[in-house]
Amino acid sequence: MIRHAFGIALVASLALVSLAPRDAHAGGFYLLDRGVRPLGRGGAFVAGADDAHAFWYNPAGLTEAGNGVLLDASLVLFSNTYTRSARPDPSMAPVGFAPVEGNGAPLPLPTLVVTHDFGLRNWRFAAAISAPYSVLPTYDNSPTAPQRYSLVTLDGSLLSFVTLSAAWRPHRTFSVGVGVAALVGSFVSQLAFSACPATVTCAPEDPQWDSAAQLNVGPIFAPTGNVGLRYTPHPRVTIGASFALPITVDAPATLKVRLPSAPYYDGARVEGDQARVGFTLAPIARLGVEVRPTDTLRVEVAGVWEGWSVHDAITMTPENVRIANVRAVGDYEVSRVAITRNFQDTWSVRVGGEQSFTAGDWGIVARAGFSYETSTTTPAYTSVLTFDAAKATVSIGASITRGRWRLDAAYAHTFWGPVETTPCAYDPATPTQCAGLYPTAPFRTGPNAPRYTINGGTYDPSLNVFGLGARYAF
Repeated sequence: MIRHAFGIALVASLALVSLAPRDAHAGGFYLLDRGVRPLGRGGAFVAGADDAHAFWYNPAGLTEAGNGVLLDASLVLFSNTYTRSARPDPSMAPVGFAPVEGNGAPLPLPTLVVTHDFGLRNWRFAAAISAPYSVLPTYDNSPTAPQRYSLVTLDGSLLSFVTLSAAWRPHRTFSVGVGVAALVGSFVSQLAFSACPATVTCAPEDPQWDSAAQLNVGPIFAPTGNVGLRYTPHPRVTIGASFALPITVDAPATLKVRLPSAPYYDGARVEGDQARVGFTLAPIARLGVEVRPTDTLRVEVAGVWEGWSVHDAITMTPENVRIANVRAVGDYEVSRVAITRNFQDTWSVRVGGEQSFTAGDWGIVARAGFSYETSTTTPAYTSVLTFDAAKATVSIGASITRGRWRLDAAYAHTFWGPVETTPCAYDPATPTQCAGLYPTAPFRTGPNAPRYTINGGTYDPSLNVFGLGARYAF
């Protein structure tokens, strides 16, 4: 019992250290599937989900997880070099800008799961706290930064999933599981609004007409859930399937606006700062088949659908926020803003396996995996805020076990990009392959206000993930 208590205390202490720096950049879309062991298998962990990570991939697999505490964390190293190109007028050649680089802070994204059967035969329960495996980087914040109308930073965002799961095995070949969860935390966004009014002709992207804005969203509490099943028709074959519900966020927010420096706004002021923000994150369906050609070799092939077409925009609705004492206008309400996302559904295939070895009291497991996933965004709606591309990921991993302990490690590298988005001038007949995003303009604008796309250019991303984890059984 003393050894058990020591193991639990040590893992819990590591959890507190790992979960403390929770200013992790999160939101948008999930770059990779979570968990060190599943990552080492290339995300092919649906039929083969048989440890605490099953709470995310397939809760039915928790029946095989045993009683214990699992903690792991992955360091997601993401960067993106954006070289903007704009076309203010159809008769003009594109205008080039200096490259800017965005980087996410290198903070670990943790998962903490406790599993226990509470003395109930054929049941297993789990409680988990986890950070989304996604990043949104910080870019140049200078007044003339070429990407400022899309994103300056989301630094300070704090999002987590809290999950309670249960699994039941009514027959030795079949198990079912269900989880209830909530996305909780807060979300911070900084970008520039285009504030040229309806009564004035403004030079394109003149920074004196920009309005700096920061949106603090929260507290967020968005419930969701997932269900799963596992079926083993043969001792060497397991089939698994799961479905996760979409997540709808409707949360209060504080909107902080700094008015433009143009003399036109001298004496004007912002009154009110309350708003509501809404967006929806994708439902996810998974299906996998795992085979065990030998007692020590496991191989899984899995397919995943993510319904990101539900994520078409992030809406911000001000509540009695107005600009007061504007020259020649007086007072007017700040209008509803929709930050266009226009995501599309994605499909992916994952192949992964693991080979076990023994050496006395030590157990060693080697893993490898591969996945290919389509893009959530088309070139027309790709930007530094809404960036994705078709990507292939190669991963490797390993575990060492001895007694009640298991230590995990994994590394993954993603091959994707560069992505080229053609700059376009404003034209109702603009073809869909052209850039399709325009500056966010919450203030009233007129026909003389400049209007051309802001997301044209080249995006060149890099993504590497390093993961470490530990499990203690009791």
